[in-house]
Amino acid sequence: MTPPTSSTTAPRLAFTGAGLAVFAAAYVWLVATGHTSITGSADPGASSMSLWAAVLPPLAALALARLVPPRAEPPQPLAGLPASRLRREAWTLVAAALVMACLAPFAGLLYPVVKVVVLLAVPLLAFRLLRADGPRARAIPAPVTWLAPLPAVVAWFLLSQVGPLAVPLTQELPDPVVLVVGSLITLLTASVLEEVFYRAWLQTRLEVLYGRWPAILGSSLLFAVMHTSHVRPDALLPGLAGIVAFQGVFGLMLGYLWSRYRNIWVIILIHVITNLVLVPLLLGR
Repeated sequence: MTPPTSSTTAPRLAFTGAGLAVFAAAYVWLVATGHTSITGSADPGASSMSLWAAVLPPLAALALARLVPPRAEPPQPLAGLPASRLRREAWTLVAAALVMACLAPFAGLLYPVVKVVVLLAVPLLAFRLLRADGPRARAIPAPVTWLAPLPAVVAWFLLSQVGPLAVPLTQELPDPVVLVVGSLITLLTASVLEEVFYRAWLQTRLEVLYGRWPAILGSSLLFAVMHTSHVRPDALLPGLAGIVAFQGVFGLMLGYLWSRYRNIWVIILIHVITNLVLVPLLLGR
């Protein structure tokens, strides 16, 4: 990545500061108003979690990822493309993310279909049109390291899924056939598609254009607001603060792991563990 100049450092610092302020404001508001428990799932009957359970596992993973360098310098797969093209593609993706956030509360049973259209079909069409006769953009490079991310993944798993911070499974489950089909749909449209869209496509472009931390913070906040279906109209502020505190911080962890190691399979694995109800069933939660 090209080193930032003085003309670009100030905006990057300002954007980074603004992004961090949003996260800090969400936690401060939740604590100040007594909302010390949040719900990470929109499923009826899902258990709430403490703010500690929302923030400690991702922060532990971030700290360990910072301490364990990758075996090789993480590639910047889109750095050779024209900035003007990347800028148009990036802002098209930002627009798609905002449309997804607006549609999510109203999609109902069509939510997976809407997600595939907005987060997959529309970007692929936009990439083709904006590319014209230029080279194809390959945002997902072959992983250069597998072992380096493991300490972060293990720490996150133990804290979030096994230890006292793990959220018990309390919601009613459908019959096994519906559960398996629903889990497969979730795996493809959430665990895989969301990581491709928010990390591989969006964050990678923002990194080239604006730097690592503005890209991680921006893509994480857009990832958080995709979960507006979790927000009740009669509890708008607690709902918005809650998705920033949980999904947003979860996105920060995934974004940093992506930027640090460029291993898409690692972040997809974490997302699978988070979304699949079969994981807490196997762990006896």
